[in-house]
Amino acid sequence: MSKSKPDPPFKRRSLGQEVTLHLKRMVKAGQLKPNMRLVEERLARELGISRTPVREALHRLEQEGLLSKRPRGGYLVRPLTPEEVEDALGVRAALEGYAAELAAANAEAEVLERLEVNVAAFEQALAGQDEAGLIALNSEFHLLLYEAAGSPLLTRMLGELQEIVERISRAIYSNVDAGLWSDNDHRNLLEAIKAGQTDVAAGLAKNHVTHGAQWILSRMIDEKLEL
Repeated sequence: MSKSKPDPPFKRRSLGQEVTLHLKRMVKAGQLKPNMRLVEERLARELGISRTPVREALHRLEQEGLLSKRPRGGYLVRPLTPEEVEDALGVRAALEGYAAELAAANAEAEVLERLEVNVAAFEQALAGQDEAGLIALNSEFHLLLYEAAGSPLLTRMLGELQEIVERISRAIYSNVDAGLWSDNDHRNLLEAIKAGQTDVAAGLAKNHVTHGAQWILSRMIDEKLEL
């Protein structure tokens, strides 16, 4: 008589977890916008699944603060507050300063070459006013910076901020002027890293994130911009 196989120690994600990740990606991509109403039944129908995993996902995202529950039913995509943006970018500025310092000390030639390619591509996207390209290339630049730093712990910590950062990036790179100063910041930071100037690179990275924070916060307040 054959023995039954033991249960695997790690199980695959449930359908509810998959729906949670799917909705998070839609928020990050701007497909689900601030204050957009999400209804369990409609989502289940659009996704072609039962309502149970959708209910699970919506409840989980409410607990995580991505959604807020409406008194009369359904959920809303909760806009970020200026305080949340300032806090997230303040933490990111400190961590990216350290990432740039490590990158200037440790970066390998292969990663530096990829950063060069990225900056050149960003300049081309800027010339063509390719907003989607600018957002993607900006994310890639920062991920390459983390890779150049060579610290898995730092990469994980910065990754936890990525959801908020992606939402902010959409607002920044819909503006050509913001793209221009960002391009200049990226170029100067790359040159400092290539030169091994650890203190300069750390200061440039921190100032770059702080500049973006100030720019986006002023828009949120003056233009009542919602992220």
